[in-house]
Amino acid sequence: MNTFKYGVYLAITLIAYFILLDLLGLADNVYFSFFNAVLTAGSLFLAVRDVYKHEKEKFKYMEGFQAALVSGFIGTLIFTVFMAIYLYEINPDLGAEIRQQVEIAGSGVNVAILLFIFLSGLATTIVSALCILPIYKRSWNTRQVRAEQKPMNHKA
Repeated sequence: MNTFKYGVYLAITLIAYFILLDLLGLADNVYFSFFNAVLTAGSLFLAVRDVYKHEKEKFKYMEGFQAALVSGFIGTLIFTVFMAIYLYEINPDLGAEIRQQVEIAGSGVNVAILLFIFLSGLATTIVSALCILPIYKRSWNTRQVRAEQKPMNHKA
């Protein structure tokens, strides 16, 4: 479907939000990154909705889940690459501020920060997908299905 499109939309919204925070001087406050979950959930909602619209009668849970995962993975990957370039090439002072906030023993803090960004994006993608999909799931527990199954206590 259009999973790539929604992954790019997700990356653009995350990048725009981060740049806005940086312009306001708030990018070094990690608590503002919690709003990334809202942006991610919104983009994934649109991706699943698109799959549902195209296959309303034959919509399968796993197809929606796959669309959300692929969109989230693409968006997270693009955003992580952007953060690597931004923190270590465009604005290294911000990268240094974030490194000071992270208490990791040893070297490799730069890689650890990027790994954290990537993994938190994937975790947010999975949780958001699992929260969104029940909205589109059709119930199997309907009167028609129960009548077709003919349970023992079903009145004829």
